[in-house]
Amino acid sequence: MERVAAVRRVRLRVGEGELAGLVARVREVKGSGQGGGGVVPAEFVDELIDYWVGGYDWRIYEDRLNGYEHFATEIGGQFVHFMHSRAGRAEASAVLLTHVWPSGVLDVVDSAGGLRSTHHLVMPSIAFTALAEPGGLMRRLGYDEFVVRDDRGGVPAAGAGVTAERREFAPEELAEVRWFNENLNAVNDEQQVRALVLSAAMLAWNSQHADRDAILTGVTLAWFAPRLHAE
Repeated sequence: MERVAAVRRVRLRVGEGELAGLVARVREVKGSGQGGGGVVPAEFVDELIDYWVGGYDWRIYEDRLNGYEHFATEIGGQFVHFMHSRAGRAEASAVLLTHVWPSGVLDVVDSAGGLRSTHHLVMPSIAFTALAEPGGLMRRLGYDEFVVRDDRGGVPAAGAGVTAERREFAPEELAEVRWFNENLNAVNDEQQVRALVLSAAMLAWNSQHADRDAILTGVTLAWFAPRLHAE
């Protein structure tokens, strides 16, 4: 019980007022010249905001993410939201399934389908590079042995065990972890919203082949995850 005492199950259902509030705040960033942080062209940021406000539908992806149970905990002073599912067999091996740049949480969900029935899955909504203590999370859930795979990897060998090592950030990955590592505890909502828009804009600009919906789902989940209510 001590190993799981700090883990709480949360309900992924964003209220209409909360969602409308975020959309209104994002809209205010348009035209301010601050959304790109001097790195992403303002026109590109404003176009992304227009789609975020008028075309993106969070509810579609909220329903999809709710195909898994959601949990939250704190590891080494860092807030961590993750999805968790257990295979039908207790002896199944555990997998920490995460994503790499420029992938996101939806890519993890896509890659989880083939593993779900045969492995216990732990799927943080943040990238492995942003997860300060991956091993601490897994041990807290009772997994002393586990394998680490990203959304581009194959099915892990049963029973294999590894120790997760946090590697240095590649320059392009800083766009994704900026929100989590630097701005999660910003002084006020205005700063947090600017950081959120900047993270989305940098991801979209640096990976223009990526699905905008996938990017916006990742950053929207990042915004609401610390605000989710316990079940």
